Amino acid sequence: MLPQRVAQLAQSEAGELQLARKGTGDVSTNVSHLWADISAKGSMSLSSAQLTQDLALANSAQKSADEALGHVQLAQSYIAQADGLPFQLHAAAFIATDRPALDHLDKALLASEKLIHAAILQLTLAQQVTADAQKIPTTLDPALNAHAWADAARASSALAEDLKPQQVSAAFADALLDPLWANWIDAMLAIATSAQQYSLAAAANQTQSAQQSAKTLAAARQQFAASFAAAQNGAAAWQAKTIQPLLDTVTRETTAGS
Repeated sequence: MLPQRVAQLAQSEAGELQLARKGTGDVSTNVSHLWADISAKGSMSLSSAQLTQDLALANSAQKSADEALGHVQLAQSYIAQADGLPFQLHAAAFIATDRPALDHLDKALLASEKLIHAAILQLTLAQQVTADAQKIPTTLDPALNAHAWADAARASSALAEDLKPQQVSAAFADALLDPLWANWIDAMLAIATSAQQYSLAAAANQTQSAQQSAKTLAAARQQFAASFAAAQNGAAAWQAKTIQPLLDTVTRETTAGS
């Protein structure tokens, strides 16, 4: 009975290992494609359509990674069962070869899941922030240009309220977001707050205060443009420092587990 049980476990483990290898390889490919898109100029630079597409890819990759990890864990459980069978003179041959391979696949999937989780956080935030950025030329500026101070005050207040939680999200370490993009969000919030002050002062006919707020608003706009350019220009350095080592881990461990 003992050799038969070992053979059954070996067959079950081999099937799970094959699925784990295929799943890990697919996840590795999707993670590489995903971060090639994000890292080119930063997630905040992607179009609305690209953000939607990449977020769908990230969510799909997350599901695939979870499934692959399940196959790894099941294969490991078969190895543990075979290793724990009593009255064996020698350990089953597949244990020595497959256990290290599964350890490599496990490491590859853990690194992949870290990158996938970061991508989902970044892309979700980017959808929110880029939508808010569009409110400046489409809602806030028309009201300011028309001297519709009440409308401008409402628009700037709403924009500021939207951006405050996004400031917090940008600082989440798990998102692996370049702090230069946090600077851009800060600059956008500065536009909103200075526009609100300008609108309220102008509505109250407080000329000197309105003039000062207008200067502050102009400076905020300059910082907004400069911080966006800086974040785009810094994308390659951030990718090399923060993202590439994880991608290298995924590739190395996937290959080692194949």
